[in-house]
Amino acid sequence: MKKLLAIILGTLLLIAACGTTEQTEDKKNAAGENNASEEVSELAKFPEYSIVKEYIPNAAYKEGLENDDEDERVILFENENGKSFKSFYLKKRNILQIRDLDEDRLTYNKIFRPEKQ
Repeated sequence: MKKLLAIILGTLLLIAACGTTEQTEDKKNAAGENNASEEVSELAKFPEYSIVKEYIPNAAYKEGLENDDEDERVILFENENGKSFKSFYLKKRNILQIRDLDEDRLTYNKIFRPEKQ
């Protein structure tokens, strides 16, 4: 009788733990999708973003802000195969660079003066 009770309690505990994990993963996925769309809209507010999008081929890229301090801003563009492009905006020197990480080459390297808002 004790063995049967222990087996039933163990099974219930296992079922309860699995159900909680699925709900947590669903919530994390939904939150991740919201954060990704919010981050893309955040990146679009940067003055160099429109130029960067012109020089990156049309494809589905995940965009992420790697660094944004007083000296530089770095945006990483990844596709399903891994890293593809990186943009570097050197704020104090007003230089915008776009690097193709797959081919290890500089795609864009010009002086960029954003309009004052």
